Amino acid sequence: MSELQPTHAAPAQRPLLVEIKGVQFRNKGAYLMLLACLQGLKTLSNTELVLSPGPNLPYKERALLGAWQKLSFRRKGLDLTGTLGKLPGALRRVLRRYGIVTERDVDVILEASGFAYGDQWPLQFLQNTAREVKRFHQAGKPFIFMPQAFGPFSSNESKAAMRDIIEHAALVYVRDPVSLQHVKGCVDTLPDTVRLTPDFTIGLKGHSSAAFPVIDGPFAALIPNSKVVSKFNHANAEAQRTNYVEAFAAAANQLVELGYAVLLVNHEGEEDQRLCEEIARLAPCEIIRIEDPLAVKAFIGSASLVVSSRFHGAINALSQGVPCIATSWSHKYHAMMADFGMADYCLETLSAVSLTQKISQLMAERDQLSPLLAENASTLKQKNQTMWQGLYKTLDKYLGR
Repeated sequence: MSELQPTHAAPAQRPLLVEIKGVQFRNKGAYLMLLACLQGLKTLSNTELVLSPGPNLPYKERALLGAWQKLSFRRKGLDLTGTLGKLPGALRRVLRRYGIVTERDVDVILEASGFAYGDQWPLQFLQNTAREVKRFHQAGKPFIFMPQAFGPFSSNESKAAMRDIIEHAALVYVRDPVSLQHVKGCVDTLPDTVRLTPDFTIGLKGHSSAAFPVIDGPFAALIPNSKVVSKFNHANAEAQRTNYVEAFAAAANQLVELGYAVLLVNHEGEEDQRLCEEIARLAPCEIIRIEDPLAVKAFIGSASLVVSSRFHGAINALSQGVPCIATSWSHKYHAMMADFGMADYCLETLSAVSLTQKISQLMAERDQLSPLLAENASTLKQKNQTMWQGLYKTLDKYLGR
């Protein structure tokens, strides 16, 4: 029997419980994806949010969103989440009085990790997700992967897990052509439930904040990313960190000479803060840290130009018509920049020389870039609307709403 009780339609007497996975409050990109999901769900009537506890999803912030708390337990190879969903109905009703639901209570899952499935991530995480997707499929409930990057998948085990996901997920939105090729390599025939669509935070609107610094004149925003120089991602992280800091400092010094104030934007947390501080010791720039992700987006949108190693930092700039140079550590960057017609400004090999040269190129071509960005952002926002329409139709098919 399935570990979930089949429910082909959401019970009429209660709201549709939608769990959003892979999001958090510390990383601004992950927070923006949560907000984009919530914005899209507003079109649906009578839905309520479910979130799982996590170190970057603390209770107080979950509670402010009115979220139900998911009872789950997953540690490496031990995944008891499905088993906890088998608790007797009487006990689950008691748990609901405390704001707690189990997997069985959830009607829909939206997986919005952004980039969490591929060889650089633990195989166990991919396999656990594959089992969860199969449980939902067996119960007649939709498990939907929101637009994200995938792959590569080089082992037989990772390909098998991804094949289970492709075959049993209600929808798999793939964010870029390279990821699509990685997904295609896991199956003989790609079903029409796998669809190519761009990042879905593009249409989110920023808002002003009292946390904005007072800046006289034009300014440039530099957005570092500690993942680029982390030991988790790179064997020679220490040498790369020195090169990275020197490159960003050289860019800051160049921009100051060109008459811009330079602000280092902390787009995530403490690790990014330390990286910002290292850069600031070598160049005259101020560090800014704004917790509200929509306020961060508005601030980036008021910059004259941006250099970003954060994926959603770059999207925040480009979607608001601000010319941006992205420094890449994954295939997802080049594809995203190409979506905006800015592929030539995706820097694959970072150094002080390559970055300052790219800034000089951007300054020379800046007047031609703004109308290009406006046109492409409009096209991408329309693709976001098409994605949501497809998602709504899929939910109707599964849930009869």
